[in-house]
Amino acid sequence: MTGKMPMSRGKRAGFLIAMIFLLAVCAEGLFAIGLRLAEGQWIYSRPKSANYLLFEPHPEWLLTPRKNVDITVQGNSHHHNSDGFRGSEFSPVKTQRRIACIGGSTTYCVGAADSQTWPFYLGQLLLPNFEVLNFGIPGHSSVEHKKLLPQVLARYSPDMVIFQMGLNDLRSMNVDEPGVDYKNFHQPSLRFSATGACRRDRLPNCALIQGTVVLLETIKVLGDSPFPHGAPAGHVSDAVDPRIVETFSTNLDILLQACRAQHVRVVLLPHALSPETISETNYKWWAPYLTKQGIFNAEVALNAAMQRRADGDQVIYGGFVEGANWQGAEFCDPTHLNSNGNLRLARLLQENLPWSRFLGENNPAPK
Repeated sequence: MTGKMPMSRGKRAGFLIAMIFLLAVCAEGLFAIGLRLAEGQWIYSRPKSANYLLFEPHPEWLLTPRKNVDITVQGNSHHHNSDGFRGSEFSPVKTQRRIACIGGSTTYCVGAADSQTWPFYLGQLLLPNFEVLNFGIPGHSSVEHKKLLPQVLARYSPDMVIFQMGLNDLRSMNVDEPGVDYKNFHQPSLRFSATGACRRDRLPNCALIQGTVVLLETIKVLGDSPFPHGAPAGHVSDAVDPRIVETFSTNLDILLQACRAQHVRVVLLPHALSPETISETNYKWWAPYLTKQGIFNAEVALNAAMQRRADGDQVIYGGFVEGANWQGAEFCDPTHLNSNGNLRLARLLQENLPWSRFLGENNPAPK
């Protein structure tokens, strides 16, 4: 006889539940720390992607916006018209001078509502003389731009094309074998991430669940990525990769030649970047082989390639974007502008481009 009262069945069940809960809390914390160390951000702040609802693979462009989509993502409306591009319907009849905006996610404006993108704001600022069409598609680099442009020119007959480009090209820098047109790294990872193939985008932001999936992917129980044999070899550096600059420059020349052939004016628009929004770790998922300094070095090199091709008339370089003092409060993530940032970019375009020259001597410039 020990004098101890036996624990009732209810108390044993309660104790067991409490222990399981405690173990789950501890496991959640450990997985959260592990993911934080591996990915550079807490799992609870990891943005959820609705890409699988917005985009689908495309045989030529790798991916394309789904047509006639109307959904809300993190409070922001996303409408794709019947042509598959963001915004309202594009009229087949051109009644105003038409501006086509071609770029990646910074032109599509990830993280902003339909009425908060810089192409939308620019269109409002330039009424009634111009209409602005948004052909931005997340993940598209100069490789995809040169495939999309001929269709835009043939179908929509723009008078001007604004290219916002470079950010998606630089991510292939320092890959040992990037391949022709980035086919060994950018293309497969783009198709995987931007069309919703990543299973983690469909899971709750629970470190225990997400960490378990990562663990199962690591030990090859689950297929984990577009690279079944491991990520392409490369080296992390702040150096500019001349091979990528050459590919970018070649594609840029093809784009400009196509526009000149149809007497279409071109604006080459660098990206707005703020050093305070990019750390050494929070952009590794997109540019794994570049340091923070390397990202800015790469942008400078690609911007210089665009600037060398500007003549101030047929081709204009938007250096005023680089000259602006961009603040972290104007970004919704390390590289995408929020509503305030997009409005500021649109105003910079309105204020710094010679619109009266584009309209002709008998038309006033937009106010």
